[in-house]
Amino acid sequence: MTRLSNRQYPMLNMFFSNGRNRYITIDEMRSFDQRPFRSMLIRGYVKYRAGYGFHITAEGEQAMREFEETDITRANIEGPLTAYFDPTAYGLKGRIHIIKKGAA
Repeated sequence: MTRLSNRQYPMLNMFFSNGRNRYITIDEMRSFDQRPFRSMLIRGYVKYRAGYGFHITAEGEQAMREFEETDITRANIEGPLTAYFDPTAYGLKGRIHIIKKGAA
């Protein structure tokens, strides 16, 4: 599972928003927080190409896609809500009835 921080995501997104030319120069990179940049270099999400600058790798693109497209829907929507949900805290009494799709 890819875990991007609140700093890594915007930095990776810069490469996508840079259009077809996904290179960022050393001078441009100096203006950004170096902590997420370093971690992305270590993970292989970005690489340096002499004469061009830094570019996003296939691994970086995969991390972005996974971060943006992770499916959070449940396999069984009729299952109980999390045990942390306390119906009495919301003024609900007894058992919570689940309304099935298409039911009125």
